[in-house]
Amino acid sequence: MNLHEPGAVRALLDVALARGWQPEVRRGVEIDGWSLLEAAAAARVGTTGPADPKD
Repeated sequence: MNLHEPGAVRALLDVALARGWQPEVRRGVEIDGWSLLEAAAAARVGTTGPADPKD
């Protein structure tokens, strides 16, 4: 997942919010970032379609 692509960081935030992250609550929280990346990448593939239109 390329964080420089439009919508990539938004996808990460959406996944974190869906999993219970509350940005307004000021406290330390440990989250497995790999699971967030995998879920965000999967969500982006679902919304943008395959990279190669022949697939």
